[in-house]
Amino acid sequence: MHHPLTLLSAALLSALLKEEYHFFVRQCYPAGISAADTHIREAFLITPYKDIASANAHFQHIRFDRRKYIYQTIHLEEVDKLCVAAAQPVGYKIYVALIDPEHETPDPQLVQHVKHYISQYTTWPTEYIRIQYALQYGELYLSLKYGDEEIKVPLPAIESY
Repeated sequence: MHHPLTLLSAALLSALLKEEYHFFVRQCYPAGISAADTHIREAFLITPYKDIASANAHFQHIRFDRRKYIYQTIHLEEVDKLCVAAAQPVGYKIYVALIDPEHETPDPQLVQHVKHYISQYTTWPTEYIRIQYALQYGELYLSLKYGDEEIKVPLPAIESY
């Protein structure tokens, strides 16, 4: 699976904390492990929030994820745990729910999948489609736009074409 998300780093965590993100929802992120990552046991996705209500809504959405967790930075031990995650411990990959600027543009293979999807499910001409990544509760979507029309499709649904 293609994933354009950013790996969490100490600098990025520091910037998020300075921007007053106080709640971080962790969830499993199997898409973060590629076939070449034989040494990676588990991948996680951490989504930053400024308010507890939004973090709780996300947490409820992933209620069946056995590794879900909310870090609350008002507790210093939680900040320490996030710092460990930002150091990318051996055997893990920790992503943050932000699109990596180097991967904002979908690769040509994904564009071909989008064209197949568009031709199957819409009457839009495939050459005029604008493609953007979107995230909601840790799930990657593609926002497909043609003129004033827009559809959001989960990334795995597109990749199956």
